[in-house]
Amino acid sequence: MRICLAEKKLEWESRHVDIVNKRDNFKKWYLKINSNGVVPTLEHDGRIVIESNIILEYLDDSFPDTRLKPNVPFQISKMRLWLDRAETVVHKNVNVLSWNRRHIPRMKHLSHEQHLKILEQFPNPETRMVRINRLEHGVSNADEEFSKARLSEFMDAMEEELNGNTWLAGESFSLADIAIAPFIERFEANNLDELIDFRKRPKIGSWWGKIKSRESFRTAYAFKNPDD
Repeated sequence: MRICLAEKKLEWESRHVDIVNKRDNFKKWYLKINSNGVVPTLEHDGRIVIESNIILEYLDDSFPDTRLKPNVPFQISKMRLWLDRAETVVHKNVNVLSWNRRHIPRMKHLSHEQHLKILEQFPNPETRMVRINRLEHGVSNADEEFSKARLSEFMDAMEEELNGNTWLAGESFSLADIAIAPFIERFEANNLDELIDFRKRPKIGSWWGKIKSRESFRTAYAFKNPDD
């Protein structure tokens, strides 16, 4: 979302939601504005917008001077396909791979019962069930390999798309690129070297280089997360 805000040169104010230590996302004040108990949440003109990709489209529609949607309906449909893949393929499988690498080390100071109590606070029943199941049964090597395979397929599709286009939804930088970019950074953070070996996928390597060279990317990632 910060890349989108920077592309549009919008002024905005951050209100930090500590989801690691204080678990602000489970507090009543936050659940009142985001019933899913996840981040981010956007407040604009007294109205609340939730879910990352919906927020991206909302910002583009609300501040159209710098347009981040393609002009051609077919390319808009391709953009939305990448937005969908970002959530249903990439986000889903990165979460699986993050469990052993990042989540468990972060929670190792807690007892099983304390950890379970935290997971039981997720308001979304499906999310709650998935997280509790991971705690009780773990994420196996087979689970991780399955998720890596799905992400590899995604990256292959991305490489193929970029073989004929400069950006994911055509020749113009769009919300599709903004939605996918943070996950490449998460691949790096999770040491998923096989996914970011750009010798195998040079088109993605070139795309990633162009993304990182944009002022909006540098501005977005200059923002310091108080949890880090």
